[in-house]
Amino acid sequence: MTTIRAEEVRIPRHAREAVARHERVVVVNHERPTFVIVHPDDTAAGSPTARRGRPLREALGLLAGAALPDPDFADDMEAVLADVGPVPDDPWARS
Repeated sequence: MTTIRAEEVRIPRHAREAVARHERVVVVNHERPTFVIVHPDDTAAGSPTARRGRPLREALGLLAGAALPDPDFADDMEAVLADVGPVPDDPWARS
C-alpha cells in the first residue's frame, strides 16, 4: 500500500466526513470512477487484493490447448493480396 501525506492532496470536507462515517468515497475523473477512499479500519490489513482475470497457470493451460497456427496462412495471405492488387499507401485517405 502507498501512503501519502494529507497536505499533498485536497479532500473536500464532505468527503472527509463521509470517510469518518466509514462510507466509501468514489473519486471520478471525466465521469468515470478513478479512486475509492476508504477508512483505514474498513480494510483487512493482511488480505490480498482481488485480482482480475484468470490465474496465470489457467491462462497458460488454455493457450497450450489452443489450435496451432496454420502453416499455410502466410501463403494464403500472399495469394489474397495478389488477387486484390496493390494496397494504397494510406488506407484511411479520402478516395
